[in-house]
Amino acid sequence: MWINLFHAIPGRFNLEELPTSPPNTPGPPIGGDDYFTQKIFGSAVPITDYQQDLSSLPRSPRPVVPPNSIDVSIVERYIPPSSPREFKGMFSVDGPSILIDRLIELSPQNGSLVFIYPTRVGAQTFMQEYLSPILDPVLRSTVTANGLSSELCQSLGSMPAVNLLPDHAELERKTIALCAHLTQRSATMSRFHGHRANFSVVHSSTKEVPLSRQAWAKDWWTKQEKTRVAEVVVRNAQEAQTKSSNRYVDRPPSATELWQKLLKDVENRPYDVGTEPKRGVEVAVFVIKRSE
Repeated sequence: MWINLFHAIPGRFNLEELPTSPPNTPGPPIGGDDYFTQKIFGSAVPITDYQQDLSSLPRSPRPVVPPNSIDVSIVERYIPPSSPREFKGMFSVDGPSILIDRLIELSPQNGSLVFIYPTRVGAQTFMQEYLSPILDPVLRSTVTANGLSSELCQSLGSMPAVNLLPDHAELERKTIALCAHLTQRSATMSRFHGHRANFSVVHSSTKEVPLSRQAWAKDWWTKQEKTRVAEVVVRNAQEAQTKSSNRYVDRPPSATELWQKLLKDVENRPYDVGTEPKRGVEVAVFVIKRSE
């Protein structure tokens, strides 16, 4: 049996951070893997970043691998998105919808999609117990040391999507409704399916997931928020320079140095004693199955 493993990643990514592909062939004479013994073939596929404004792009579905070809697909998120756009379009047949784009790729022979997404409670827990104890002191020290406006703390100390995220019950209702719509209105996907496509939610639950410091800070939040952090810091640094707020510093750091240091501090700053997260982040877990 041969297994093709596709990593669908939005935006730019580093191939070195992905699981390795099959090794070069021929392999060593004794032991080791080569193309003739390897059974798992990994590759990366760039996809749209559904957090951005995608109104100019064609409507979903937009598959990135051949339709009807995937046995198991996983869509997972554990921290809040940068903006509400991602989950606002997710349950719309007009999209852009990461769910529709992945569902179209499922095999009609009981292909399954595992959908993991933070609830409103989970997003609030992330902000209160994971991000704020690290980010707030970093922002305060950055503002104080560099004469920046307190607007920096207000802008970066919150995430706009947090309190707008659905709870589990609403996510369940929207997911079931989307599956029913796609099943009843197969014409939505007719250019990809030669016959009727049935989608059904076969599992729905919530789960608290503890997030490792490395994962949420370095791999998720920092990369996701890099553009927003840079824009806010640059704007504040330019305003501070105009007002000569940094007159006590011989050479004030550049805006680029400021936002890079801010992100690095979020990655590496330890939790103060007694502020470590005590709960996992609540996520909704759904399994969607496709059948003929």
